[in-house]
Amino acid sequence: MVKNLSFLLLIVFCNVFHYLFFSQNKEFKTTTVIIEQGMKINEISEMLYKKKLINSEFAFDLWIKLNFLEKKIRFGEFEIIGKNSIYNIAKTLTSGKFVYRKFTLVEGMYKYQLIEFLNKIDPSTSLKVTDIPDNLIADTYSYVVTDSAERVLENLTNFSKKISERIWEERDKNIPLQNIEEMYILASIVEKETAIKSEKGKIAGVFFNRMKIGMRLQSDPTVEFSITRGKKKLGRKLLRKDLKFSSEYNTYVNKGLPPSTICYPGKESLIAVSRPYNSNFLYFVSKNKNGQHYFSTSYKQHLERIKSIKNAK
Repeated sequence: MVKNLSFLLLIVFCNVFHYLFFSQNKEFKTTTVIIEQGMKINEISEMLYKKKLINSEFAFDLWIKLNFLEKKIRFGEFEIIGKNSIYNIAKTLTSGKFVYRKFTLVEGMYKYQLIEFLNKIDPSTSLKVTDIPDNLIADTYSYVVTDSAERVLENLTNFSKKISERIWEERDKNIPLQNIEEMYILASIVEKETAIKSEKGKIAGVFFNRMKIGMRLQSDPTVEFSITRGKKKLGRKLLRKDLKFSSEYNTYVNKGLPPSTICYPGKESLIAVSRPYNSNFLYFVSKNKNGQHYFSTSYKQHLERIKSIKNAK
């Protein structure tokens, strides 16, 4: 009788043990779990239970302690599929297989737009616009939910440095630029002039041709930046009087490059500046169609292009 009772108790114990620690249902609903830095085991088990991911807080706490996993649980965002077993959940939380979020620093964005995003992902940040580097590459980046704004910015900076140094090393050595900073500045102007990949090299070539003969770059986006400083959109077309706006960024009144970038360029614009299209073009004007441009070798031809565009309206 005692043996039978012991056997029954053993069976019950095994079933309960399996139910609490290893059983999982067949639901495939994905639940996101965020383990904040400083969270204690009981806080984690309470959250998992409230999200209906485990059957018992006590069992979760016990499993973690019996297996010495307290210090191995990682802080971050994780995905749990279905109502899972304690064994699998513990394995996930100690694996470091985080959910990586993505954000895109869009080509042509300004510092003020980037600082707004950094403030959204980390409201406690003390970063200011003056802390944001000029030389960043517009691209899609990954981060984890527990990353600080400073950490995200550091990752952007390191990636941009690595890629831009490689582009600079592979540049056409004949381009009249002294360093990576100047490459970024001209690339930011090219970025604002066109979004068409096939035209970026041609427009970069136009600016280099102007620089070689001592001609001002005369780029409209530098005028707009002179007025707004990237804090907002101009909201209107440039006027003739705007071209005389007094600013070190205005390439209609100053020769050479502005003192820093006017936006964040994409990799394609940096490559276009590093290896520009070789031509005699000195002018370009928008066709007012799909962002494309006409290119001209003389001012007379340029004026004819402008006239044909106006007559086509």
